[in-house]
Amino acid sequence: MEDFCVTGIVLSAMPYKDKDKLIHIFTIELGVITGILKGVSAPNSKMKFAGQPFCFGKFDLTLAKDFYVVKGVELIDTFFDLTLDYQVFKRCNFMLEVCKNICKPNIISESLFLSLLKSLQAIVYNQVDDKLVLSKFCLNVLSIVGYALNYSTCDNCGMKFMGDIKFDIYAGTFRCSNCSGGVVVSKQDFVTLKAISNTDFDRLSTIKVPSDCQSRILNLLINNLSNKLNCKFKTISTEDIW
Repeated sequence: MEDFCVTGIVLSAMPYKDKDKLIHIFTIELGVITGILKGVSAPNSKMKFAGQPFCFGKFDLTLAKDFYVVKGVELIDTFFDLTLDYQVFKRCNFMLEVCKNICKPNIISESLFLSLLKSLQAIVYNQVDDKLVLSKFCLNVLSIVGYALNYSTCDNCGMKFMGDIKFDIYAGTFRCSNCSGGVVVSKQDFVTLKAISNTDFDRLSTIKVPSDCQSRILNLLINNLSNKLNCKFKTISTEDIW
């Protein structure tokens, strides 16, 4: 059997057999892997924390026949404060679901891992509005999977934007008023999206976004992600955005 030590974040967990749990861990070194926590449901288990989503740590693993067996975990963070507000918790779980959809076996993405980690840290430790952080995360994901938004020119005709700007949800691109397709987005929403795209996580607190604007751009981004990833997300709904 081969041993590994990886740094990762638990994306999801489910009961397995009597006292075990299967966990999906997003790791820097191996991408998303499935690990088994043996006996973790027992009352005296010392690794209960590792069976919870958002657990961030260094995992000692042994590759068995079907799973990686988790032999030990050096805890770095639990991001416990995310559980204090149910809506925040649901929106952060959405980020975990996105990572799980993108990172299939043997797909490694350090940039996606860092985007997830910085998002959780911004919400918990910098008290940045979770909707704003989620918008930044979605924009980063679109860029990582090859669908970064272009704020300079129309995707259809290549002309610089003048007058109304539209967004084509099927193409996932902005278009000028002279081209067909898409619905008009407000100048406020367009400028806000551009500002978030150009702002690092540690500077997000400098951006002030009205609640209605934030909800509109999140709705746009999540629908766009759903189309690009060809999946229907389970952890978030329109009500969670507004």
